[in-house]
Amino acid sequence: MKKILFIIPCVPYPLNSGGNQAFFQMVDYIRHKMSVSVLFYAWTIDEAKRVEKLKDLWGDVDFYTFVKETKEEPDSPLVRNPFYYKWLKKLKTSIERKMRRQLLSMSNGTVDLLKDKDFVREKSVLPNSIYKEFDTQYIDYVTKVAHTGFDIIQVEFYELIALGYVLPQNVQTIFVHHELRYIRNENEMNLFQAIRPNDWMNFLVAKDFEWNALQKYKHIIVLTEVDRLLLANCLGREEHIYASPAVIKFESNSETEFIPCVHRRFTFVGYGEHFPNLDAVVWLCKEIVPYLRKCNFEFTLQVVGMGYECYSAELRTACPEIELVGFVENLTSFLQGSIALVPIRIGSGMRMKILDMVSSNVPFITTSKGLEGIHFSDGVDCLIADNTVDFADAMIKLSNDLELQKMLVHQANEKMKNMYNPQEMLDRRLSVYTSILKDEF
Repeated sequence: MKKILFIIPCVPYPLNSGGNQAFFQMVDYIRHKMSVSVLFYAWTIDEAKRVEKLKDLWGDVDFYTFVKETKEEPDSPLVRNPFYYKWLKKLKTSIERKMRRQLLSMSNGTVDLLKDKDFVREKSVLPNSIYKEFDTQYIDYVTKVAHTGFDIIQVEFYELIALGYVLPQNVQTIFVHHELRYIRNENEMNLFQAIRPNDWMNFLVAKDFEWNALQKYKHIIVLTEVDRLLLANCLGREEHIYASPAVIKFESNSETEFIPCVHRRFTFVGYGEHFPNLDAVVWLCKEIVPYLRKCNFEFTLQVVGMGYECYSAELRTACPEIELVGFVENLTSFLQGSIALVPIRIGSGMRMKILDMVSSNVPFITTSKGLEGIHFSDGVDCLIADNTVDFADAMIKLSNDLELQKMLVHQANEKMKNMYNPQEMLDRRLSVYTSILKDEF
């Protein structure tokens, strides 16, 4: 049986959340076809404990968990007084932690989030898109594991893209690009108040790094055909670039009753730690909601997902109609009877939350960016709006038209069944691996 190693940056949590669900579905399927191993970086004790839960689920999967050692390195500097030096290090760590808290407090304030016109710049990933050195212990660990006889090694997420430089040459290596970073950087820069020369420099340096890092992998998987074409144009080649959508297992909703939205209840789903989600909520509160008020349109807005807690006071001040719901146990049940909003302006890849909404029998309004790579059409399966006025008008229109809600739900369901069947997506990924294994070195 062929051996595959998946390398991802952290231990996923919660185990059943949207983005992580695709990873679990894939491993759960592939482990019956290949010998599967997974390498995690456990950043906390809780993450290390979660690996034990995964071991209970997948007894036939081998797990490699890197936990950074905290003891002093053998090459630690010589000091006059070891005890005093150790005390100073603790004091330094304490002071740096307090300084970070102060910076966090400022960055989470009203000035940055809702009143600062250039808050996208403050939150942009552009400065972090250039290569940053890995922990030496981690690189040693990855290198050691990678050279233990795998047929395929698959690395996922931009944070780990540079690992291609240390993977063995006699193995079929894959990088799964969930979100083309240079595309996200372009999207964010387009929302800056002004693009400075330094922004262009960082963008071009980061794009060069991304381009060169991808050359170290024999194969690349992206989630949509849109991203495949973009990346093929960027790299100047189409061979060994595959479009393989993420897999979300959706239950048959044939028995789920469609509940129309009759109380102007709108929902948004997404973790606030992911900046495109935070940007979407801020855009709603800062620009779309004021327009709705001018139209005397009364509504409620419920945001599902963690990561907005530190902004709660500011968001509620700007939008008293907002309710930060946090984590919900049964997303399908919670969403029913609402209109889902996907006002995404940043990123690439596949917005799997849309498939969650369709499988929940919920009509949705999105942007072209939010729908990118998913084959739904405006006025047929959903409503699409790309500016403040059009998005607000779409919210008003759909909330007042129950027949349109019902039609969009039905059309989207039919299309999803035909185009995004989970088993077909799993088989499609397996066919990619089969094709890759046939390649000669």
